[in-house]
Amino acid sequence: MFNMIENSINGKVVLLVGKVACGKTTFARKMEQKEQAIFLSLDELQLDIFGKNPTREQLDSSYSGCFEYQKRLAHKLAKNGLDIYLDCGFWDKNSRTDVRAFFEKEGIKVEQYYFDIPPEVRYKRNQQRNLGDDNHSFKIEEKDVAFFDGFFEEPEINENDKVFKS
Repeated sequence: MFNMIENSINGKVVLLVGKVACGKTTFARKMEQKEQAIFLSLDELQLDIFGKNPTREQLDSSYSGCFEYQKRLAHKLAKNGLDIYLDCGFWDKNSRTDVRAFFEKEGIKVEQYYFDIPPEVRYKRNQQRNLGDDNHSFKIEEKDVAFFDGFFEEPEINENDKVFKS
């Protein structure tokens, strides 16, 4: 009979929260290089599946399945001791609360990092991103940045483990 030893050293899951072009992806990519960490991005997954110009229908119809896939993958990786930086929307309090409860129930530490960046900084970053050649980030028109901002529910102060301002 095998003597199985359970890995009791889990990684953590960091929920990246913020509006369009606030720096979540840039931060997470830096953390991947700096730590033993993995960045999971819903945007990257959908762009890999549908190419650089997915339709709204493709994005909407695949959101739930892609999110669940990344949540399960984050769970497996964290259980194997890796830190995960997870960017899957989290635009409303309920989604943040639900995903936090999922991981905590599994004994995985969860932290929430909120990127509270002023609109003028985000608009400039979005313009730079649109001019770049990163195929893993959406190109978003300026009018749509403001439109998407309307769907974002600001986190309450007690939700965040860290807040980044710039």
